[in-house]
Amino acid sequence: MTARRVINWVVSLSAGLISTVVIIQLFNTTLDKFTLGNAIMVFLSIAAIVFIWLDFILRTDYLRN
Repeated sequence: MTARRVINWVVSLSAGLISTVVIIQLFNTTLDKFTLGNAIMVFLSIAAIVFIWLDFILRTDYLRN
C-alpha cells in the first residue's frame, strides 16, 4: 500500500510539473507573461486530476479516508 501511495504522489506531482512546462512552451510565452500564480494554478489543477484518477486506479483509498 505504501509503494502505491508513493507512486501516486510522485506521478501526480511529475505530471503537474511537466504539463505546466509544456503548456507554457505550447503557448510560446514566458513565466513573466504567464505569471507565477497562473503556473501554480495549472500545476495544482492537473496534479489534482491525476492524483484523483491514480487514487481510483491504484486503489490507495486516499479519498475514502
